[in-house]
Amino acid sequence: MKPRSFSVLAALVLGLAPFARAQAQHLWWNLGGETHGLCLYGEITVLATHPSIYYCGANWHPGEPAGGYCGIQDNSPTERRTIFSIWDTSPELHPLVTEADPQTLFNRFGGEGEGGHTHMLWPWQPGEMFQFFVQKQPGDKPGTTDARYYIFDRAAGKWRHSATINCPNGDKPGVGTIGGTVASFLENYLGTTKDEAKLALYRLWLGPRVDTMKCLTRAGGDGQWGELHDAYFLAEGAPAKLDAVFAKLEAAYGKPVFGVKGKDLPPISDRPLPAALLTALKNLPRAPKAVEKP
Repeated sequence: MKPRSFSVLAALVLGLAPFARAQAQHLWWNLGGETHGLCLYGEITVLATHPSIYYCGANWHPGEPAGGYCGIQDNSPTERRTIFSIWDTSPELHPLVTEADPQTLFNRFGGEGEGGHTHMLWPWQPGEMFQFFVQKQPGDKPGTTDARYYIFDRAAGKWRHSATINCPNGDKPGVGTIGGTVASFLENYLGTTKDEAKLALYRLWLGPRVDTMKCLTRAGGDGQWGELHDAYFLAEGAPAKLDAVFAKLEAAYGKPVFGVKGKDLPPISDRPLPAALLTALKNLPRAPKAVEKP
């Protein structure tokens, strides 16, 4: 099942007309049988970008109750963001933001599905790795699950707790996990400037605990996707413009291997996470309590 389109949400965030058509490329990760993951660490490195692009690092349980997603967005030459959102468990059971960094904004969204949305202005830069971490655990209120979203602040050299979204479980067993289906995508949420080159590298790790997360080494895709620099990539753009980007990057990143929908590529390497990173992920800070009306 493909992720729900981000186009309406992006339009609402930006105050744009919500009828724009989204154009997306996807990676569908092989989870190696992991259906009850609770911890997900990911890396996105954008190598070429253009405004009106959302680089989704992870979309878990896409299209399902309380499915969620997180990543980074290029809104304009002067504004970029990080986004973390979760859909409703049911029409009657809605997620609530219960903790939030002082710079995190949050609200409900609608359009293509409804749920809880958070975003933070975040000046990520092309060529720099964006690191994120999502962790699920039982909420303080019985029958609920907390999903916490963290981002690494490269300038400060520390992790920041962007937000916690608390979800009612209802009778949906998948609410409490990150697994089953996990995707990444690159979405042109306005459907414009499709010929301009956009390129991003993705890697994910998933597991039931921080110290048992496994590197996801296999993925399939649609659109323009493949492998580059021992990671998976998603791209959009006219062939000549993308070729120019790949040629410029070749000395540092090597040559791309393009994937074909329905066919597997050789797996990327299995990279254990560094001990220092695992220690940091076991000792993460907590953001202040947030006040959101049900």
